Amino acid sequence: MYTRQPQPSLSNEKLSLQVFVLGDLFTNSYLVYDESTKNGFLVDIPCSSRELTSFIKKERINLLFIALTHAHFDHIGGLGSISVPFYIHEKDVPLLKDSHLNGSYFFDLGMAIKDEPLLYDESSVLKFGSHSVQILYVPGHTPGSVALKVGKWLFSGDTLFFDSIGRTDIPLGSSSALLKSIKEKILTLPPETAVWPGHGSSTTVGREKKENPFLID
Repeated sequence: MYTRQPQPSLSNEKLSLQVFVLGDLFTNSYLVYDESTKNGFLVDIPCSSRELTSFIKKERINLLFIALTHAHFDHIGGLGSISVPFYIHEKDVPLLKDSHLNGSYFFDLGMAIKDEPLLYDESSVLKFGSHSVQILYVPGHTPGSVALKVGKWLFSGDTLFFDSIGRTDIPLGSSSALLKSIKEKILTLPPETAVWPGHGSSTTVGREKKENPFLID
């Protein structure tokens, strides 16, 4: 699940997607932006990255916010490196400030985020220019995990992967909640929906519904 793989930059209805694989766990950070206005946002920020900040500066991206899929340390470690607001589901707020819950304690990092987040849930619609981000609440990997849908792209965090699903043998994980979230919130999306996970290569809803060994009944 945590192997480094090449990731392309893609376009989707005037939107561009740039993928940065960052940190010791090779976490995917996704930069989504409008090609004409340059308004955009980040999905997760695993660590500070000169590659990421240099790209934003070079392309003159107007970064409006960071949307966190969940609050494990390998998805939040770079929050202090970019000064923009960040969103998270309220049920993952305790993980931001607790190194045992966010997992950093077990890697001798002791990470705690002091800045206060903005909160979102399924009633929220985030805007960047004329584009919107739909929030899907998918608890299981963590109590406040979300997936983010932008057009035909779905950023699934650590909920769904190519041929795999998120871990639940961790503090506050729930295998029953995870499978319920995937089956009710993700597999009901159009099969051509591109899934961009927190680690590893991209896939599609249709492919995982048919081939993922964890989801075949």
